[in-house]
Amino acid sequence: MTHLERKTKQELAEIYNDPTPSKMWGTLGERARSGVAVLGGETDYGSAGVAKHEYIIGPKGEVRWAYSNNIVPSDILEMAVVDGTIDIALRNRTEEVREVEDAEFFAQYIANREKYGYSEEEKAEMRANSDGDEEWVDVLTGKEITL
Repeated sequence: MTHLERKTKQELAEIYNDPTPSKMWGTLGERARSGVAVLGGETDYGSAGVAKHEYIIGPKGEVRWAYSNNIVPSDILEMAVVDGTIDIALRNRTEEVREVEDAEFFAQYIANREKYGYSEEEKAEMRANSDGDEEWVDVLTGKEITL
């Protein structure tokens, strides 16, 4: 299974609840959970007075942060499935919406780069970080950047 394939609830539970002892983290499950925000938590309030870990269901049936309206990261969704906060169907729907939104974002990025290119400031930054022998390539468009 690759990292891009969606895991089942059982596979996710095996990761986030793994009781195998870990040398530095207690268990492998605790290690997997380390640093992953808990969906629905009320620990960090933003300027709008909304907890950054509170979520809403977006117009396409996806999970979004209430604070920023951004789609919730995959690892947080996975752990929320294991913990019973959301079901696997909601996680899968969110990932489908993420794929569409990411594709739209990157298409717009590429179109803007083709239309506007790079600013003189961006080119100056690249020149300043170069010894003159590098070939600069935009990793998203695959095109060489002429300095």
